Amino acid sequence: MNEIKYMFKSKIIIILILITCIILAIGVNSLNMTNDFKLFYLKRTSSTISFNSAKFGAEICSMLFALFTALTLDKDKKNKSKSIIESNLNYLSIVKIRIISIVFYAVLTTIMGMAMVMIVQKVKYGIPIDIYYYLFSYGLIFFLTILFSVLIISGLYLLTESLDMSIITFGLLFIKSLTSNNYLLNWIGTNMDVVSDFTGIGPVSKTIIYNRLLWFFISMSVFFIGLLFRRRYESKIWKSFLINIKNKGLLILTIFSLLGSSFAYAKEPYTSEPANNVEVHSNENVYLKGVYPEVDFNTKRGEMNAHVLYDFINKGSETMKFYINDGLKINFLRVNGEKTKYKRVKNENIIEIPIPSEEKIKIEFSYKGKVKCDRDGVGRSMPGYISKDSIYLLEVSNWIFRPIVQKGDLIDISGYLSVPKDLTVVTPGKLVSVESKGDKNKWIFEYSSHTADIGAFAGKYKKTEINVENMTVEFYYAPKHEEYVKNMKIEEHIKNMMKYYIENIGEYYSKKYPLKIAEVSIYKRGGHSSENVITFSENSVNREESMYSVENEKEQINDFGRVSVYADDIQLIAHEMAHQWWGTGVNIIENSPWSSEGLANYSSYKYIQKEFGDMISSNVFLSPWKNRVAELKNYYYIKNKDMRDKLNPKFIKSLEMENKQTELYYLMPLELLKGEEIQGEKVFSEGIKRVYKKYLLKNLTYNEFLKEMNLTKEAIEVE
Repeated sequence: MNEIKYMFKSKIIIILILITCIILAIGVNSLNMTNDFKLFYLKRTSSTISFNSAKFGAEICSMLFALFTALTLDKDKKNKSKSIIESNLNYLSIVKIRIISIVFYAVLTTIMGMAMVMIVQKVKYGIPIDIYYYLFSYGLIFFLTILFSVLIISGLYLLTESLDMSIITFGLLFIKSLTSNNYLLNWIGTNMDVVSDFTGIGPVSKTIIYNRLLWFFISMSVFFIGLLFRRRYESKIWKSFLINIKNKGLLILTIFSLLGSSFAYAKEPYTSEPANNVEVHSNENVYLKGVYPEVDFNTKRGEMNAHVLYDFINKGSETMKFYINDGLKINFLRVNGEKTKYKRVKNENIIEIPIPSEEKIKIEFSYKGKVKCDRDGVGRSMPGYISKDSIYLLEVSNWIFRPIVQKGDLIDISGYLSVPKDLTVVTPGKLVSVESKGDKNKWIFEYSSHTADIGAFAGKYKKTEINVENMTVEFYYAPKHEEYVKNMKIEEHIKNMMKYYIENIGEYYSKKYPLKIAEVSIYKRGGHSSENVITFSENSVNREESMYSVENEKEQINDFGRVSVYADDIQLIAHEMAHQWWGTGVNIIENSPWSSEGLANYSSYKYIQKEFGDMISSNVFLSPWKNRVAELKNYYYIKNKDMRDKLNPKFIKSLEMENKQTELYYLMPLELLKGEEIQGEKVFSEGIKRVYKKYLLKNLTYNEFLKEMNLTKEAIEVE
């Protein structure tokens, strides 16, 4: 108690509390201060204000509290009074009291900072306070980050007994945490950008809690190790260790914390290690003819129970492989009715199955569990999750095990998804019927496709139908975002996009399957397109009211920043819609830079140019594309491939992926625009329509495209 009073009298802690409260108040607007303008002007809610202020504050204030802790522990050494104090008092007790006092002020700061942000939210923005999100954000994110920082810097100082060394080491750990994609290693706040307004904290809450548990063990381990090596009576480090290790309680706590840290990291239950991206070749002797999934979702538990039947044609293979999800446990596997054992491919989410030499093969799986996502994608790029308020499962999450085989001309796909009645499913293909059973609805669907990329999307949707030239587009979005959808004329844009693509590319590929467009959570940024379903992340329809005025600023722009954000949101939907022509309508055989992504970016750019004019289309899209291509082309290790042998393999892989992405998304549309410049817009447009009509529901290679368009690679090469 005396130490708490002493710290208060020093006035440094008062200044620290005041600075923290100011930082937290500034953090209310932290999304608009990021480098990612896609997060600008998001609608403020109790969840976004509490989470982002807590995260922003944690990143800065953890360093401030760490510095204060190190200076507090170092003051006796600085004053050369440590030996005198240690000869008269139990110095370990003094250290403990000081740390407990700092933690007390961390608790007080958390409460005061949280109260200040609540006042800002209520008084300035008039937004109702949701206490759950405040307790979650300030308890689990802000306070625990401060606590971990205090414990870690204390342990480092006790271990090194050097102010400089402890601060430098802490700084390195701090930077590593902020830059790591692995959510387990991020103890400074969290690697999430924002809480989803569409689906809440549910899909990521368990990973946040688990991260906090792991770092509690790690920070306690560092602290206890520091205590074990704490200098005693001016002895050297090893002699001090031999004295301290006699404290059996401390030794047991250290071992327990170290074991807890190791066990928590190794046995993390929610995610899987990032894929090795090892190229796996399709089995050329086996063709997929049909997939028939029957899936029941338990959204309260975040689980699924699946029974999936596959039809194949075998032309001489003895084995075949499937991509699987590590969180889904196989109950049984049957091949042509016979129970069969499978073999797991080492270090990969792939299994190998023996198959008979018969021509027709039926493989039947039964599996259940929780879908795991890549550890690096938590909160930002999650390809799959099941939560109480929504379901989001891309094909790459392997929620439906994917066979690594050749695709038939058309694959027959039919089945059902059973979900709670409060959720609406956006089914692929054609919705056959909805059957009610107990507290669930069974959504039965069917379609034929040249791919077996099956996604599952469900939420508490409002559905509207948009009629476009004798066809219907189904638009699904959260009811809470209806005001923004109406004010920003999103439905009108969707209608205009359809008309533009039909006029400038060709008829929509199917009269049987309606195009379905669905809002999804921000935990998977961007958009996605498969068969007749496209999705886009919620930030495109969940921005603040100040955006409403920019819808009328296409001709005379008064607020370039907001118009740019709006144009980018519309371009995202336009890009994903363009994939219904390039990717679904015409199957693009990728050969970098040739890709459906490049064609979709070109098509969506032309739509934005028509709707927003040259100033926006050039500054928001064209110029960044050119800069990105030029930047990567001039990058040393891109120009000098022979020098890559000296680099870390992980860095080489990330560099190659970045280079490929630049070629697919940015270089290809620039080359198409150059082709348009050479031929003239009218001639080029006629060529695009001719190619689409000829290759509709067929494969299209780069050479075939160039030949049909009367172009060459050399002619459209971008310098």
